[in-house]
Amino acid sequence: MRLFLKNIILFLSIVYGSIFIMLIISNQIINSRASFKLKPNINKIVLGNSHPTGTFNDSLISNLKNLSDPGDSYFYGYQKLKELLKQNPQVDTVFVEFNPKTILKWEDSKLWRKHQVPNYLAFFEFEDHKLLATDNNIGYQQELIKGIAKNLKRIMLNQYNYTDSIGGYRYVNNTRIDAILDTLKYNPQKQYSLKENSLSEYDISYLNKMVSLCKNEDVQIIFVRSPYHKKFDGHRYETIFQSYRRENFGTIPFLDFQNFPLEDVDFKDLEHLNYIGARKFSLWFEKEF
Repeated sequence: MRLFLKNIILFLSIVYGSIFIMLIISNQIINSRASFKLKPNINKIVLGNSHPTGTFNDSLISNLKNLSDPGDSYFYGYQKLKELLKQNPQVDTVFVEFNPKTILKWEDSKLWRKHQVPNYLAFFEFEDHKLLATDNNIGYQQELIKGIAKNLKRIMLNQYNYTDSIGGYRYVNNTRIDAILDTLKYNPQKQYSLKENSLSEYDISYLNKMVSLCKNEDVQIIFVRSPYHKKFDGHRYETIFQSYRRENFGTIPFLDFQNFPLEDVDFKDLEHLNYIGARKFSLWFEKEF
């Protein structure tokens, strides 16, 4: 029995030791060669979830790159921001989506929703690994193996350009707004129950890290709220959202576009624009900013 246990321990030590060595080596190679370079004229970037992804058409806005991504949490936004600022000293302004949805408890689950761990594994800090392992140890180990495999694939194929794979403006040419408005039983986004115990515990801490990083790098960080439809359910939680914003981020400039003048035809649904609305907004933004 002792010999059996000894062999098991030896086997596991070899397996986990090999994984650890591959993790360290592949991470170091990726980290030293990864490119997050933007065009020299780009001095403004946009980060966030699906709201800014379909709102900021960066082909219509000078010197701006939209790097938001549907489903993105602040955890992954921080990973992107670290590397972008490190490799693009010309960036002096960062716009970050901030709305009632982004402070909810359910944002904490986004660590796993899009299987993003493999994409950003090489850039995690110790505290990031600790958070992932603590939150879901089995999931963390599974994603770790996937991440190492993805690292090795990048190395073998010499694929180190991240700029085109971490987000961007998405052209949406369809709309469901008429069907939504015609459905009397439509009950949008039930997760908008903003009670004290339903607010994000740790993802929001990465927004704080983004703020601190920008301050340390002397980069202006500005919160933005992308346009909503006037019947979007999120409007109901304005009081608690604004209270949270003032209490936690009162010194951060906030550009609030929730009531930006748009028509039904400009929306994909009650909380996202289609290409028509994005064009209207982006042309206006280009003139104003």
